[in-house]
Amino acid sequence: MRTVTLRPGKSKPVWMGHPWVFADSVASVSDDVGDGRSDFVRILDSRGDLVGRGFLSDASAIRVRVLARGEGAESDEELLVSRLDAAASLRRTLFPDPTKTDAFRLVHGEGDGLPGLVVDRFGPVLVAQFATKPIAARRDALARHLLARSGARSLIARAGGKEEEEAIDPATVAFTAGTPAPETVEIVEEGMRLVVDLRRGQKTGHYADQRENRRLVADVSAGAQVLDLHTGTGGFSIRALLDGAAQCRAVDSSAVALAGARTNAALNGVASRLEAVEGDALDHLDALSKTKTTYDVVIVDPPKLAASRAGLAKALDLYKRLNVRALVRTRPGGFLATFSCSGLVSTDAFAEMLGAAARECRRHVAVLRTMSAGPDHPVDPFCPEGRYLTGLLVRVTS
Repeated sequence: MRTVTLRPGKSKPVWMGHPWVFADSVASVSDDVGDGRSDFVRILDSRGDLVGRGFLSDASAIRVRVLARGEGAESDEELLVSRLDAAASLRRTLFPDPTKTDAFRLVHGEGDGLPGLVVDRFGPVLVAQFATKPIAARRDALARHLLARSGARSLIARAGGKEEEEAIDPATVAFTAGTPAPETVEIVEEGMRLVVDLRRGQKTGHYADQRENRRLVADVSAGAQVLDLHTGTGGFSIRALLDGAAQCRAVDSSAVALAGARTNAALNGVASRLEAVEGDALDHLDALSKTKTTYDVVIVDPPKLAASRAGLAKALDLYKRLNVRALVRTRPGGFLATFSCSGLVSTDAFAEMLGAAARECRRHVAVLRTMSAGPDHPVDPFCPEGRYLTGLLVRVTS
């Protein structure tokens, strides 16, 4: 097995629990492969003492992803299988009745001790992202274990989450295991029926991470006029309509997503109360300002805006612009649910942005709830980077 030796002082974060070793922390990497795989490595501190074991990515800024600390007799495959078993067991506990909810995240990277692997379950189909070279190299074995432990019939791979410095073989993205997967599948999320486009839908096809937040927003939407910006396939709107919202205007720049929202609205019997509008969210808010149209509930759920630290300030400025306009379109006494799915935007930074937006448009707000992804998206407490979704539910008091 190859060894990675760390620079002096650089082993402490690993011992403290962080699962990443960055390139500038590495002093050397041995060339000997021995009898093991060249990407499964032992991690040594500067004195040569064993710190742990993990996956080496030669070209990545995150040079090693730690799988285990200290000694251990398990092989890399044995470690992965035990983590897959634990992940599947957790989801059986969280979602015991598939007739109520059969769509959830089955594997959430570092949160499940499986760095580089993300898997969503949509009924009988698994959609996987093999996001690093070491994980992609184990694609066949991982797919086999995932299908066996989940009871799903099909697994397809989708692009996404790819490391900047690592090029994943295109064949990995085109991969299918088990029985042939359909183009679309109908799922159920807490009684809401949705059609998931398995190959063309955004990310893995459906944002299971917003499940609990959709329910929370629906709780304040009874009898409400709702504006749902960046609606995607309509999850927030349809949940609100099912729970008693009077009318929802769903806005998205993607015609494909809006077609999905219309299909899902019809599937749930709420199509007559959903107005799907194609357009840019900022442009739509500006148009609404000219007619002075306001809503009881406004939802702002944009795509990832901060892809790097260099773009963080620009992203926060865009979040602020969106939220200034959204606050003005929220009636006094109404509610704004606003989100960021950019992991670089901390909860504190997002709350500070919203405060600045409220000051700029002279609205008074009270934060009712800080929101994040559901329990099927566990977060390693020593790897806060895994907490990517932040949301605030606020009441616009005046």
